Parts: sequence; structure tokens; C-alpha cells
Amino acid sequence: MGVDQKRHGYKLTKYECWVLILIVVLLLTPVVSSASETGSEIQQGVEYVKLKLYAKAADTFRSILSRNPTDINVLFQLANVYKLQDELKLAVETAEDIFRIASSQNISTDKRLFGFTYLLLSEIYCKQSQLDIAEGHAIEAVERCSTVADTHYRLGYIYTHQAKFDKALGAFQRTLELKPNFAEVYEWLGLIALMQHKPEEAVSHYKTAIQHKPYIQSAYYNLAKAYRLLGDMESAAEQLKLFRQMKSYYDMTYAIEGTLAEDPTNVALWLKLAEIHVAHKHISAAISTYQALLRLNPTSVTGYDKLGRLYMDINLPQRAIPLFNKVLELNPNAVEAHVRLGWIYSVQKVYDKAELHLQKAIQKMPKLTLAYHGLAEIYAQQGQIERAIEVYQHILKIEPNDKDAWDGMNKLERLKK
Repeated sequence: MGVDQKRHGYKLTKYECWVLILIVVLLLTPVVSSASETGSEIQQGVEYVKLKLYAKAADTFRSILSRNPTDINVLFQLANVYKLQDELKLAVETAEDIFRIASSQNISTDKRLFGFTYLLLSEIYCKQSQLDIAEGHAIEAVERCSTVADTHYRLGYIYTHQAKFDKALGAFQRTLELKPNFAEVYEWLGLIALMQHKPEEAVSHYKTAIQHKPYIQSAYYNLAKAYRLLGDMESAAEQLKLFRQMKSYYDMTYAIEGTLAEDPTNVALWLKLAEIHVAHKHISAAISTYQALLRLNPTSVTGYDKLGRLYMDINLPQRAIPLFNKVLELNPNAVEAHVRLGWIYSVQKVYDKAELHLQKAIQKMPKLTLAYHGLAEIYAQQGQIERAIEVYQHILKIEPNDKDAWDGMNKLERLKK
């Protein structure tokens, strides 16, 4: 069984890891600049990268370099962008400029920057299937960034493709020591187990990969393969079913992300993408999508509202508060935002703020029984039984058949007696 047999269903996973490594690098790379304006520009460029607006990021970094062509930190950022744009020749040339400038000008630079530059080059040569060159760069990256899991992972990836399995296992072991939840490592360990005719071990590795990252479609496909080798056709069929579901999910999101790269201010598409993530219970991706929407479209009332509701759904109401406040800032007539804030503050026992928001909701919609129910509850929680009963009586004038109001009022009447 060759390494190429794992390629089916794995393309997107490798793409994801590529981006993951880039973002880690961008966050860790020191920004060295005496001008605060330049520092701000760099951060803007990094923000564009996070949003996958690579053309804008490249323009930003090139603009800085037009004023200071020897800024090796900015050169590194630009090389990363070229890599993501698949401008691999430009990425290599830009990365090599870093070494050339540092050498010719005797610049003392952080070993980490060199290490990440070697890692970048290693990734590029891996993509070009020049594994011997990639291996040399990965070894250099490990030497300079021995405590960065991604460098060891890259070396393990290369060794696996070279069928140097003992070395690969050693590199992956070191990766997991630094980052135990590195899901892609477990996928490669599963592949090695399959090639060594150890399907039971492969099953264990693929299950761990799925546990750490349930949205890697290839893990389900290869887990099905391992079950087939064990003769467990029922489990294999179940994993293939999950694989098809994950593939459909990623096909949808990949298509939308491609369109958003061309039209990043399309609010409707951002919302659709987030809703797809929510439907597949990929909550972290949904949150990131809403956040990206709001960075690009900071006046999107719907974006703030949807993200606030999501935080409430996952029991993080404190994070929802500023979002609903932003909704009200942009749209003072957003009654539901007042009701949701009333509920959050009621749960937190901040009764004055809860009452304030519920009263504002009632001012705008005098027949909104939901707000009155909230008021009755906070009065009852504070021992203001008479006021709570009065609110329930008012609800019944609006909606005589409101069973919850009857139940609440009767309960309080008994309590009063």
C-alpha cells in the first residue's frame, strides 16, 4: 500500500493545515518597526490574511516594502501570502530574500523568524513534490524552532511520504508532545499503521483524529478503509456515510468561501456560510465566520444579532451582551435585543438592568407578552409577589388563554396565602 493511496479525500485537509500553520506563524512573528503607522499597516495586512483577502494583503505588504525593502518581517508576511495564492515561485524568491538581506547586512534576527521561513519553504517544496529539498528545510526549521509543533509535523509528513516510517513516527511523537490535540498527526499515524498492516491500530488513530477535529472528511474515509480490512463492513458503511456528509459540507463551504474571496462585503453569503457551519454543529467555524463578517461589515445588525444568539445557545451569555448592545446602537427599535438582554440580566440576577430592557421592549411593543413574562419572573425572584401577580393579570388581559400566565399567577396566589 503506497502513500498515494491516502490522497483520496485528503486534499482539503492538507489545505486546512496549510492555512492553520500560516495563521500561527503570523501571530507569532515579531513585528519590528519604529513607525507606529507601519506597525498598523502590518496588522491590517495580517487581518486581510485571516479573512483570506490575499490580494489586499499582498498589496499592503508590498506598499510597506516600497518604502523599506529590507524589512525582513514584512518580507516574511508577503512570502506567506504568495504561498497561499499559489504564487510559489514568488514565495520562494521572497523567502530567500530574507536570508540574503540578513546575511549581506549582518542583521541579527530572531531564530524563530528564520525557522518559520524554513518551514514555509519546506511546505512549498512538499507541494511541488521535491521532498529531498523540503526535508532539508524542515530539518533547519526544527533546529531553530524546536518547541514549535508545526516544524516537527512537517518533518513527519515528509518522512511518511518518503516511507521512512521510523523517522516519521519519531517526528510525530515529538509533535504530539508539544501539541497533543494535533488531529492531522493522528491521521498520518493511522496511514502508517495501515501500511504496516495494523488495521486495529489505524482505527484507534483515526478515531482520535475525529475526536480532536470532527470535520476532517478524510479521517472518516480512511477509518472506513481500516474497518473493511478488519471485516467490519457495518462500521465501514457508517463511516463512509459520515464521509459523504462531511464532503458535502465542505463542498458547500468551499464554494461560498471562493465567492466571498471575490466579494467580501456580501453579507448574505457570510450569513449563509455561518448558518451552514451551525447546521453541522461546527460552532467555532460559525463564530469565526460571524466575526469575519463583522470585521468587513461593521454595521451589519443581523451579524451582531446572529452571533449574540449563538453565544446564548452555547451558554456564553456574557459574550452576547456587547453584541446585543451593538444591535440596539445600530437599530434602537430592535425589540428582541431588549428581550434577550432582559433574559440574560435576569439569569445573572442583575434585576435593575433586566427590568430596564424589558420595560423598553414593552414601550415599543405594548402587547409583547414575552416581555411581561420576563418582568413577572424577575419580580417573583425578588419576592415582589404582588407586582408579579399584577403583571400576570395584565398578560391575561392581552391574551386570556395564556396558560403560562395562569399557572404563574395561581402559583403566586397560593404562595401569598
